[in-house]
This record gives sequence, structure tokens and C-alpha cells, in this order.
Amino acid sequence: MVTREEAVAAAAGYLKTKAYPDRPESVVMLPEKSVEFPYGWTITFDFREHLGTGDVTQKPFSPVVVVPHDGTEPHFAPTYLPTETYMQLQASGEWPHGWPPTSAR
Repeated sequence: MVTREEAVAAAAGYLKTKAYPDRPESVVMLPEKSVEFPYGWTITFDFREHLGTGDVTQKPFSPVVVVPHDGTEPHFAPTYLPTETYMQLQASGEWPHGWPPTSAR
């Protein structure tokens, strides 16, 4: 199992080196908004520019990173589902209509 602190560190590393390598200094982690699920953690972040100005054009499109408990790489949840639903489906493995495709699991 991954602790909250480990999950926040993993999410920060993913965001700063893979998701937003061109603006790592803009990433601000919000660990107080972290939520643990059976599948893993959801870790919230924002951009410094959004926090400093309130300008909604400066906020991340998807402000939540999923950090699985099994140690696999952090990732963004699909935006077509509420995050809680995605986490439940990942934990149960019971995706409706065969989604997500096997290559995305």
C-alpha cells in the first residue's frame, strides 16, 4: 500500500517530469485534498498561475492524478467519468460494455 505522502510525491514527480515538463515550477500539490480509495489515491494539484490570479484559463484541465496502490505509474483518470466512479470501476474490474479497452487497462 502507498501512503499519502508517497502518493503525493509520486504524483508530483509524474506531473513535473511527464505531464508538464515544460512548467514544473507551476505545479502546486494540494495534499489536503487527497482521497484514498481501494484502488489507490487521488491527488489534487493546481497551477501557481491559477492560484495567484484566480484566472480560470490558467487552471489544469484535469486537476486530479491517480496513484494506484500497486505501484504502477500515476495517471489521469478519464474525464468522461466522475473520479469516484473511475476508482470504483478500477477496484472492481467490472467495466460496463467492455470498457476501457484492454489496451487502456
